[in-house]
Amino acid sequence: MSRPQPQFRARLKFHFREHGTDRRRWFMFGADGHRRVPMQMRGVESMYTLGMWRDGEARFEEGDETDVDCISICPEAIDSAVVPGAVFELWDGGFFAKGHVIERFDEGWPERTNSEQGADGNPH
Repeated sequence: MSRPQPQFRARLKFHFREHGTDRRRWFMFGADGHRRVPMQMRGVESMYTLGMWRDGEARFEEGDETDVDCISICPEAIDSAVVPGAVFELWDGGFFAKGHVIERFDEGWPERTNSEQGADGNPH
């Protein structure tokens, strides 16, 4: 999958706190540097799938950190919550990593439709 324009960059810290000793306690990005998993963002009611990209293959264990470029497959659901410092968790049968937004890229978000904008072009 080609790397799209990100909506935000986040720092992840892997904890695997909800993965018992009977579960895999590592997370891997393949050679294409892409993974997609559900996430729960503080201030957003449901979980939404998050696409993440980093440069190349890497394996992460408890305590490891990495920066990733991110896009949501449902951007309208998280748009207002994605600001620097916003906190989220990644989920795979249990929460396994905490993330926080370090930078938002406005050009990565879809254009708002006319029904979502006021006459002055600003959201209402």
